[in-house]
Amino acid sequence: MQPASTPIIVKVVEESEITGLGNVMMKAVGLTGVIAIGALVFGLVLAALIIGYRKLRLRLEPEDEPPQTQPLGLTPTEDARLKSG
Repeated sequence: MQPASTPIIVKVVEESEITGLGNVMMKAVGLTGVIAIGALVFGLVLAALIIGYRKLRLRLEPEDEPPQTQPLGLTPTEDARLKSG
């Protein structure tokens, strides 16, 4: 005869690890959100670089090309004033 055995109880305790901001965002918005935020940040940085380059180039060589702007036609002209009233 065997003596009665007592069961062995194992308690698993998960360690609380400190996560960084990247891990928290990854869990909060998922992979798609991280890709979208990354694309947004990349676009803003690229736009800032392009605008900065164009302003610097215009400052260094101001006479090379005329400004690339056109009037929108929002200011009333003499013809429009005569037609309206």
